Amino acid sequence: MKIIQITVSYGETQSLPEYSNVKPSLTLTATLDEGDNPAAVEATLWDLARASVHAQIDTALERNDRPAKYDPVERYQVLMTYWDRYSRPKDAPEPPKLVVILPNTMTLDRRGELSFVHAGNVSDSRKLRYAHALRVATEAAQERDCVLLDCADGDLTRLLAALPPLPAPPPSDEDVAGMRMADDREDDWAEDDEEDASEPA
Repeated sequence: MKIIQITVSYGETQSLPEYSNVKPSLTLTATLDEGDNPAAVEATLWDLARASVHAQIDTALERNDRPAKYDPVERYQVLMTYWDRYSRPKDAPEPPKLVVILPNTMTLDRRGELSFVHAGNVSDSRKLRYAHALRVATEAAQERDCVLLDCADGDLTRLLAALPPLPAPPPSDEDVAGMRMADDREDDWAEDDEEDASEPA
């Protein structure tokens, strides 16, 4: 038997919001040339078909505000500043309203009363491909009248410059002990001065 053509078909079903789904599939046929290895050609067809179906699923997920599932590229997250409006003094200045794109591996710590929460209308604003993260961040910044900072490269210089300064830390036990020692020395000096003043000239 001589194999002259190989055909493969690949498909997947992916659930989407609101009880919908997408069912991309692809059929590929290759005609073998003299000397082609049928097994190698078949493996190549399966890889091509699978990659195409996965790309269609990733696109469908992003169109429905979900992170892409299969693409192995670096992922990003979209965060926004948040603070409790009701526990703040009424005359206190409003903290900066920011939306920031960060590598998915980075974590932003709370800064005083300011914290960072996930932004946008996606189900999860982490693990986004860059183009998707940029779209989510742009929409969130426009909806909430925020400044958008793109820190996808991991450089936080602009973000740190836009944040309010950290409050001064409370004095440590060592600092308090040092202050007490200084106060004690001042008291000793004051007593010495009193003794000097009482001595006859």
